[in-house]
Amino acid sequence: MSIKMKPFFVAMILVFMLVVSACSGGGTSSGGDSAKGTEEQKPGSETVEPKPEENNDPVTLKLYIGTGISDEELSSIIVDPVKAKYPNITIEPVRPDEGKRIEELIAANDVPDIIFTWNGDLGKYANLDLFEDITPLAEKQGIDLNAFQPSTLDTIRQFSSNNELYALPFNMSFNITFYNKDIFDKFGVDYPTNDMTWDQMIELSKSLTRNENGIQYRGLDSDNLGRMTSQLAASHIDGKTEEASVDNEKWKRIYETAKKVWSIPGNEPPKMMTFDAPTNFATEKNIAILPSASYVLGRLADVDFNWGVVSYPVYTDLPDNHGYTEAGILGLTKTSKHKEQVVQALSVITSTENQLEMVRNQARLSPLNDPELNKQFGADLEHLKDKNIGEMIYEPLQAPYFSSYENDARGVVWDAFKEYYAGKDINTTLREANEKVNALLAEKKAK
Repeated sequence: MSIKMKPFFVAMILVFMLVVSACSGGGTSSGGDSAKGTEEQKPGSETVEPKPEENNDPVTLKLYIGTGISDEELSSIIVDPVKAKYPNITIEPVRPDEGKRIEELIAANDVPDIIFTWNGDLGKYANLDLFEDITPLAEKQGIDLNAFQPSTLDTIRQFSSNNELYALPFNMSFNITFYNKDIFDKFGVDYPTNDMTWDQMIELSKSLTRNENGIQYRGLDSDNLGRMTSQLAASHIDGKTEEASVDNEKWKRIYETAKKVWSIPGNEPPKMMTFDAPTNFATEKNIAILPSASYVLGRLADVDFNWGVVSYPVYTDLPDNHGYTEAGILGLTKTSKHKEQVVQALSVITSTENQLEMVRNQARLSPLNDPELNKQFGADLEHLKDKNIGEMIYEPLQAPYFSSYENDARGVVWDAFKEYYAGKDINTTLREANEKVNALLAEKKAK
């Protein structure tokens, strides 16, 4: 009996296998048939590729501090937010102390993972061949590059011959004018207003420059030539040609304006061509008007005098020129062994949530193209309430292409100004300064 039943059982097994195979879509078919065998996709829906699993192993990212930022700011807008989102990522700041300058770190094969600098110094780091295009990794991480103000990305891309993006901007500064209300009140002078020209502000300052009870009050300090170059998008060197760019109308106007300011009797700065003016405004309390940069806002939290702000002075024929793009940027080094984690950190730092906290609590301007962020500027800082700073934030100019030797030339150009201030002809001064910068360039390139 069992022998007669075997064919029947074999046939039943074969039928069963065929049914299972058909139901499971088995067998070889064309792409079209295979697509028909899958569940029908709903109109308008998209197939979402699963994200690769994140590496959650503990990692320390070294962050080189190439420009000014306090430890408190560093923790608030970079270190702590990244740690909160990614507990496995620790950011270790590296400040350029003795033995830790970037050239020394490169020589020691200890290159940091991230470089924090500003766009004006990017050429120096780019020439050291430290960066690679961050675009593919940023897009993979879901960072929307279209969310940034175009000018902030353009000022970074110009350092690459292939339009590559070597870094991401995470904050900006802007030009603004501070004034000491107590000095104005003391001498019965009306406060400055928005959109004043340099000539108007210089004329106003004359009535505030006086010596009283042994105190020399200075009506106006134009900060330094470096700040004044911003609103004309001037540079010491043309970064594209690597030649001096001083003997021109831009620098002539800068020299002449600075001399007008500092030639008012009693208005001479104690140390010409230094960065002391912002500090003196807050501590010495003898400067009535100071056109400077937004970073000074952080120094005024605890001052014991009344102060106000208006927009940066302009030139009559250039009413929209308030300053070029100045952005703090974070670049990924090509030698980093933790590129995925670096870009994860950047996604946190440049997120709208973190940017909002930075704008409200640190009074740093965001590079994101979101007007609402400007309206929140300094909202959580008591000393900035009712200052209406958002009204003084203007569309920045395109920053010039900075040479990696830009800072080296600064001393030559500023020393030349002192000669002009002392009486040398402006045209001779600028021509000779141009020659000296070119000689400096030749010397630097020969090394």
